[in-house]
Amino acid sequence: MSPLPNGAQRFPTVQEVDAWLLTAHERRAQLHCRAASPCESDERQAALTAMSDLLLEAFEEVRVVSESTREWSQAARGNATDLRTHAAQLMERGVTLMARMAQFPPPSPEAIQEAESRMLALFKGHAGQKQA
Repeated sequence: MSPLPNGAQRFPTVQEVDAWLLTAHERRAQLHCRAASPCESDERQAALTAMSDLLLEAFEEVRVVSESTREWSQAARGNATDLRTHAAQLMERGVTLMARMAQFPPPSPEAIQEAESRMLALFKGHAGQKQA
Protein backbone atom coordinates (compact mmCIF):
# COMPACT_ATOMS: atom_id res chain seq x y z
CA MET A 1 0.00 0.00 0.00
CA SER A 2 3.03 2.28 -0.07
CA PRO A 3 3.55 4.78 -2.89
CA LEU A 4 4.28 3.31 -6.30
CA PRO A 5 7.99 3.04 -7.27
CA ASN A 6 7.81 5.93 -9.76
CA GLY A 7 6.50 8.24 -7.03
CA ALA A 8 2.92 8.28 -8.30
CA GLN A 9 0.21 7.91 -5.73
CA ARG A 10 -2.90 5.83 -6.10
CA PHE A 11 -5.64 4.79 -3.75
CA PRO A 12 -5.48 1.24 -2.45
CA THR A 13 -8.36 -0.98 -3.37
CA VAL A 14 -10.64 -2.44 -0.71
CA GLN A 15 -9.08 -5.85 -1.37
CA GLU A 16 -5.56 -4.46 -0.83
CA VAL A 17 -6.57 -2.83 2.45
CA ASP A 18 -8.28 -6.03 3.61
CA ALA A 19 -5.24 -8.13 2.67
CA TRP A 20 -2.90 -5.72 4.46
CA LEU A 21 -5.08 -5.71 7.58
CA LEU A 22 -5.29 -9.52 7.58
CA THR A 23 -1.50 -9.84 7.20
CA ALA A 24 -0.89 -7.30 9.97
CA HIS A 25 -3.37 -9.08 12.24
CA GLU A 26 -1.71 -12.46 11.61
CA ARG A 27 1.75 -11.03 12.27
CA ARG A 28 0.51 -9.40 15.46
CA ALA A 29 -1.00 -12.67 16.66
CA GLN A 30 2.24 -14.57 15.98
CA LEU A 31 4.31 -11.95 17.76
CA HIS A 32 1.90 -11.86 20.68
CA CYS A 33 2.24 -15.62 21.10
CA ARG A 34 6.03 -15.32 21.04
CA ALA A 35 6.02 -12.45 23.54
CA ALA A 36 3.52 -14.13 25.89
CA SER A 37 5.09 -17.57 25.89
CA PRO A 38 7.43 -18.58 28.70
CA CYS A 39 10.72 -18.21 26.90
CA GLU A 40 14.13 -16.72 27.27
CA SER A 41 14.27 -12.96 27.67
CA ASP A 42 16.23 -12.47 24.39
CA GLU A 43 13.43 -14.18 22.46
CA ARG A 44 10.82 -12.13 24.27
CA GLN A 45 12.79 -8.95 23.57
CA ALA A 46 12.99 -9.87 19.86
CA ALA A 47 9.21 -10.43 19.77
CA LEU A 48 8.54 -7.08 21.45
CA THR A 49 10.93 -5.36 19.04
CA ALA A 50 9.15 -6.98 16.10
CA MET A 51 5.79 -5.83 17.52
CA SER A 52 7.13 -2.32 17.77
CA ASP A 53 8.36 -2.48 14.17
CA LEU A 54 4.95 -3.76 13.06
CA LEU A 55 3.28 -0.85 14.82
CA LEU A 56 5.64 1.66 13.18
CA GLU A 57 4.95 0.07 9.77
CA ALA A 58 1.20 0.38 10.39
CA PHE A 59 1.59 4.04 11.35
CA GLU A 60 3.54 4.69 8.13
CA GLU A 61 0.91 2.95 6.00
CA VAL A 62 -1.83 5.02 7.65
CA ARG A 63 0.22 8.19 7.09
CA VAL A 64 0.71 7.40 3.39
CA VAL A 65 -2.98 6.63 2.84
CA SER A 66 -3.97 9.71 4.82
CA GLU A 67 -1.65 11.92 2.77
CA SER A 68 -2.99 10.48 -0.49
CA THR A 69 -6.55 11.03 0.67
CA ARG A 70 -5.77 14.60 1.71
CA GLU A 71 -4.17 15.38 -1.67
CA TRP A 72 -7.11 13.84 -3.52
CA SER A 73 -9.55 15.79 -1.35
CA GLN A 74 -7.76 19.09 -2.02
CA ALA A 75 -7.76 18.40 -5.76
CA ALA A 76 -11.46 17.50 -5.64
CA ARG A 77 -12.24 20.72 -3.76
CA GLY A 78 -10.31 22.70 -6.40
CA ASN A 79 -12.23 20.97 -9.18
CA ALA A 80 -15.53 21.63 -7.42
CA THR A 81 -14.67 25.32 -7.11
CA ASP A 82 -13.79 25.49 -10.80
CA LEU A 83 -17.04 23.72 -11.71
CA ARG A 84 -19.10 26.10 -9.54
CA THR A 85 -17.42 29.09 -11.19
CA HIS A 86 -18.06 27.68 -14.66
CA ALA A 87 -21.69 26.88 -13.80
CA ALA A 88 -22.21 30.44 -12.51
CA GLN A 89 -20.77 31.82 -15.76
CA LEU A 90 -23.09 29.60 -17.79
CA MET A 91 -26.08 30.68 -15.71
CA GLU A 92 -25.19 34.35 -16.24
CA ARG A 93 -24.82 33.72 -19.96
CA GLY A 94 -28.22 32.01 -20.02
CA VAL A 95 -29.86 34.95 -18.25
CA THR A 96 -28.23 37.38 -20.70
CA LEU A 97 -29.38 35.36 -23.70
CA MET A 98 -32.91 35.07 -22.34
CA ALA A 99 -33.02 38.85 -21.87
CA ARG A 100 -31.84 39.36 -25.47
CA MET A 101 -34.37 36.89 -26.82
CA ALA A 102 -37.17 38.65 -24.93
CA GLN A 103 -36.66 41.60 -27.30
CA PHE A 104 -38.01 39.45 -30.12
CA PRO A 105 -41.66 38.59 -29.57
CA PRO A 106 -42.71 35.14 -30.80
CA PRO A 107 -44.72 35.06 -34.02
CA SER A 108 -48.46 34.74 -33.76
CA PRO A 109 -50.06 31.33 -34.44
CA GLU A 110 -51.54 32.75 -37.66
CA ALA A 111 -48.10 33.86 -38.88
CA ILE A 112 -46.68 30.42 -38.12
CA GLN A 113 -49.53 28.72 -40.00
CA GLU A 114 -49.06 31.02 -43.00
CA ALA A 115 -45.30 30.36 -43.12
CA GLU A 116 -45.89 26.61 -42.91
CA SER A 117 -48.43 26.80 -45.74
CA ARG A 118 -45.96 28.69 -47.95
CA MET A 119 -43.22 26.13 -47.21
CA LEU A 120 -45.60 23.26 -48.01
CA ALA A 121 -46.55 24.91 -51.30
CA LEU A 122 -42.90 25.42 -52.14
CA PHE A 123 -42.07 21.77 -51.52
CA LYS A 124 -45.09 20.60 -53.50
CA GLY A 125 -43.97 22.81 -56.40
CA HIS A 126 -40.47 21.31 -56.38
CA ALA A 127 -41.85 17.77 -56.24
CA GLY A 128 -44.03 18.45 -59.30
CA GLN A 129 -41.06 19.85 -61.29
CA LYS A 130 -38.93 16.75 -60.62
CA GLN A 131 -41.66 14.42 -61.90
CA ALA A 132 -42.02 16.31 -65.17
